[in-house]
Amino acid sequence: MRVKAKWFLLSGLVALLVVLLLGCNLVTTITSPSSLNNAQAIAIIQIAGVPYIDNYYKETVGEEEYQASGVIGPVTPTGQWAAHYQGQGNWRIQGPVTTNSWGDCLTTWTLREADSKIQLIGFNCD
Repeated sequence: MRVKAKWFLLSGLVALLVVLLLGCNLVTTITSPSSLNNAQAIAIIQIAGVPYIDNYYKETVGEEEYQASGVIGPVTPTGQWAAHYQGQGNWRIQGPVTTNSWGDCLTTWTLREADSKIQLIGFNCD
């Protein structure tokens, strides 16, 4: 009887540990929920980020590289966009755009809810 009780207790502790390790992201999301949903996060980037992509690109790569690469805009969002909540009010948004000078590109952005900070962290063109 005592062996069964120890086995049951040990099994319960292992199961609890597994659930806690797998659920860390879930716990973070629950304890720091977003005030936005995916569609809203994407809309913010498409409205407040994409039209000003040259400014964000310059901020990311620096003035010298920006001058060497030339103007990107105007830019039009296209295709399927995705937003992923990272917890603690931080979003990662990715989506394709079409540019007049660079063609089709994939953009990756971050959005911080606390201060509405938008940052272009990836810009890859065909």
